[in-house]
Amino acid sequence: MVQEYVGDCIQCGTKIYCHDGFIGGVVVEPGKMLCFSCQEKKETEKEAQA
Repeated sequence: MVQEYVGDCIQCGTKIYCHDGFIGGVVVEPGKMLCFSCQEKKETEKEAQA
């Protein structure tokens, strides 16, 4: 299994890695990523506001 560091979460600072071609997070815009936990919190907050 190939694991390569690709950056940090812009919200919590968690290190995000690419695992065999799959990024362990969500690219928000070029060079900016969210880990899956922060992305889930963001979506939950958005749904609560609707």
